[in-house]
This record gives sequence, C-alpha cells and structure tokens, in this order.
Amino acid sequence: MPYSHFDLESLKARLEQAKLAGFIYVHNSNMLILQEALNEDASALNNFAQHELTADQIGLQFGLRLSDNQWQFMIGLTHSNQDRSYEIGAGSLKGDQRAFNLLYAFYNYPKGFYSVSMPLAANTDQLKEAIQQQLFSLPALSFLNSAVKTNPMGQQVQWMKAFIIQAALTMKVRIQTALL
Repeated sequence: MPYSHFDLESLKARLEQAKLAGFIYVHNSNMLILQEALNEDASALNNFAQHELTADQIGLQFGLRLSDNQWQFMIGLTHSNQDRSYEIGAGSLKGDQRAFNLLYAFYNYPKGFYSVSMPLAANTDQLKEAIQQQLFSLPALSFLNSAVKTNPMGQQVQWMKAFIIQAALTMKVRIQTALL
C-alpha cells in the first residue's frame, strides 16, 4: 500500500488520533515529525541509548515525508559524545534534517545528525537494509559495532544496532496500523 491517498492534513489527523506522539510537527509542508514519541500506553518512548564503554550516545526521532506523491518513513539519529573538539549546531542541519533539530536540546555535545528514509510500505527486510546502507555503514557510527552484550542464550548481540532496528520497526508498524 503506497499510502498516496493521504494528504498531509489527513495523515497528521490520523497520527494524532492514534496518540503516537505528544506533538506532531509539520515541516516544509511535506514532512511530519513525531516530537515526544509515545509508547502504546502513552508513556514516553525511550529513544536514547548510550554505549557503556565509549559514552557515545544516540537519539532517535521518527517522521514521514511526502516525496513524489509517496509517503516515506524517516528516522533521524543524533550522535553525541564527550569529545568537545567538534560540535554541530542545530543551525548547521541541512534540508530535511532541520525538521529533526528539536532533539538537540537533550545533548551537550552533538557531533552528527543522520537520517534514513524508505517507503512507508517497506517490509522488515527492506527496513533493515535501508538502515544498514544509510546508517550502519557510516564510519562515524562505527562505535555501534562495539556495543555488544551477551543475551540469555549466550549469544553476542550488537545491542545498539538491535535497539535502532527494533525502535524503527515498532514505530513504522504503529504508524501503518494508525493508517488502516
């Protein structure tokens, strides 16, 4: 389903009705950003994670962008750490990234902002592939490879990568469900 029958206002109304976020921000009349994303029980969604060894932090936001009459699912990822040698200000964000800049208020030293987009109708494998190609392959995010924990079955799991994928998948499915 391409979701092309939804215009910006009708899509925003459906997302608000589903209570997916405390506020849904309209950006450039073609994007909706879920600010203060919520869990199904209306509690605040945990959208932050910190690497236990490097202190690198990530923050996630989600949104939708209308492009060529098709809705795309968007993930915005903010990266920060304690290295004060380089900071990126919210004013330095370009294009669609500017829609996600409200997350910066939570960080002391933001180092980068990255976005991922895919069709809203993407399946789980397509979501994982988009995140792998557009995010996990970036050298600046290589610290994600060393965020490893052992699961109850004794297997080594890259937990920050799993956190990103699971949070994105959950929110995408919740958005799709709200549009049924």
